[in-house]
Amino acid sequence: MGYAELLRVIGEEAAREAEAIRAAGVREAARIRAEAGAAAGAAADALRARARAQLAERVRLDREAGARDRERALLVVRRRALDLLRAEAIRALATAGGPALDARLLAEVRPEIGPGPVEVVVDAGAEEACRAALERLDPALAARTRVHAAPAPRGGIEVIVGRLVLDDTLPARLDRAWPDVEAELAAILFGDGAWPGSTA
Repeated sequence: MGYAELLRVIGEEAAREAEAIRAAGVREAARIRAEAGAAAGAAADALRARARAQLAERVRLDREAGARDRERALLVVRRRALDLLRAEAIRALATAGGPALDARLLAEVRPEIGPGPVEVVVDAGAEEACRAALERLDPALAARTRVHAAPAPRGGIEVIVGRLVLDDTLPARLDRAWPDVEAELAAILFGDGAWPGSTA
């Protein structure tokens, strides 16, 4: 084989090897592009999934915040309604008293009245009826009791023995009963279970 033939064979062999290397490079580049595309697609899918999850969480939190705001607003409205109802009840109680009620209340508090001077405060105009009720209830108690009128009508009585004040006025009785009354009124008016805004 001559030198020229040898060069031609070596050239052809080199061309075949170069073509094989080039083809292998093209295949490797295609494989790398496919893997990179798949990785990019997976990363994009993960980013989209995370964005969807974040959006869903934000929507959930916004809905919960809105629900809490509506619940707070509803509680404020209900609180105002119950406060207005209580104020109206206190105004109505001012005219609900009378001698018969005072006599009943005196009988109720009598066991709590100790020795010593006693002061009984009643609505204006009810002083004489109160004295008469005390005489019927306990003449000895009546003898040591001073009865006088309250500055404003409120219904009921207030008994003062030394430092002890037995407030049996109608507003005081309403104050003591209000936590239970308020819960019952809320159930009647709003009808959705227990009232969380009790002032108890």
